[in-house]
Amino acid sequence: MMNKSEKHNIKPQNVIAGLTRNLLSETAMSSRMGDGGCASAMTLKRRGFVPRFSVLIGFICALLFTSCQTELKLAKIYIAERTDIQAAVYFPEKAEVKLEYNMQYGQTDVLQGFSYDLFLDVMYDAYADMLRDYGLDVYIPDDVENVQVDSVHWLVMLSRIEVSGRITEYEDYLFSDTDEFSYKHPLNTVNVASWFEINDGEWKPVLFCEHNLIDGFDSKTDFSFWKNKIDYQYTIDTLELKDVYNYAVYLGKLYAGYTYDYMMNSFVGKELKSRNLDYWNQSLLRYDPYKRQLRYAAEDDCFIEIK
Repeated sequence: MMNKSEKHNIKPQNVIAGLTRNLLSETAMSSRMGDGGCASAMTLKRRGFVPRFSVLIGFICALLFTSCQTELKLAKIYIAERTDIQAAVYFPEKAEVKLEYNMQYGQTDVLQGFSYDLFLDVMYDAYADMLRDYGLDVYIPDDVENVQVDSVHWLVMLSRIEVSGRITEYEDYLFSDTDEFSYKHPLNTVNVASWFEINDGEWKPVLFCEHNLIDGFDSKTDFSFWKNKIDYQYTIDTLELKDVYNYAVYLGKLYAGYTYDYMMNSFVGKELKSRNLDYWNQSLLRYDPYKRQLRYAAEDDCFIEIK
């Protein structure tokens, strides 16, 4: 007889596998007895296989549905109740600027004349404006060591930011009925990596994200049957310095969304844990303040905790 602790270790897939083995053995038995399909169906019904299997699948689906609905309800509570949040937002005075050398293509010149002061100012303005769209009151603290912090008073610090310029080799693959072709192109790339720290009464883990701005690239091929020749054409929209500053606007708005979503998901996780629910499998949510809609976040569309 199986004890209680062993029962809790049974996995759904093992139960399904066991029921499947019963189905196969009973079908084989009924075939040997000459009962055919009708006898098999009667055996399954008499043994209770169909009801048990349906209940198991329904139970698993109900758990998943309930978990998702609970997360959404908690997120909506957070959005409705946290309408008076003040955020003291501090960005550093300097950014680390790096130029990486490529042995084959040399260095990119996209960052020639780059001003980290302008880049950070543009990013901060976009970040603050976006947080205001989420309903937050944003200000620059006089002293980060003397800021009130609690659930509705945040200290948000961009503690470190790196802007790196490099040349990345992109390989374009083309295929015909009989052959495979590849063409290599050097593309300018600007990588921006950022580290955030947030305090709402307690310091959160350091939050990290990085994104790449790359030359625009497009290609097409035309195959001439009569000439037995492939005409390969490509265009490269080369980055300019103004594109990097425009990228700062995009990143500022993106970081603001990540900040709000992180705090919202932290609230949801704490509530799930306090209710003894499955918080370790919590699905992260993103909130759109313009459409007032929640959606599930992709794995690479949020801050990453560094612990």
